[in-house]
Amino acid sequence: MTITRKLNEDEFSACFAHPMSNVTEDDDAVIDIWPYVEAIDLDDLVITSLNDVHHVYRDAHGRYDQVLIGTERRNVFLVIVVDLQAQTVFGHVLLDLNKEYGVSGGHPRTVT
Repeated sequence: MTITRKLNEDEFSACFAHPMSNVTEDDDAVIDIWPYVEAIDLDDLVITSLNDVHHVYRDAHGRYDQVLIGTERRNVFLVIVVDLQAQTVFGHVLLDLNKEYGVSGGHPRTVT
């Protein structure tokens, strides 16, 4: 059984070190996140479905990858935070760009 951990705002903020680098095109995934993703209770996050990985960002210190997985809601992503040194999932958070960054319509603005 995979144990999941929903990060609070402070924990998630601690996973940022600017500038964040877009490493989406890199083929060197540290771990397979999908067993963790499948263990998340989507009802708890008030989403019904997930789709593909849209972006992967790495913090400036090379500590964490943030894997953004699309949901059925526009500009709302399930973010899986990967601890690169421990080679494990640190936790997850639901990121609503509409709410957090005032994004509406069009393509979502990326966090850089």
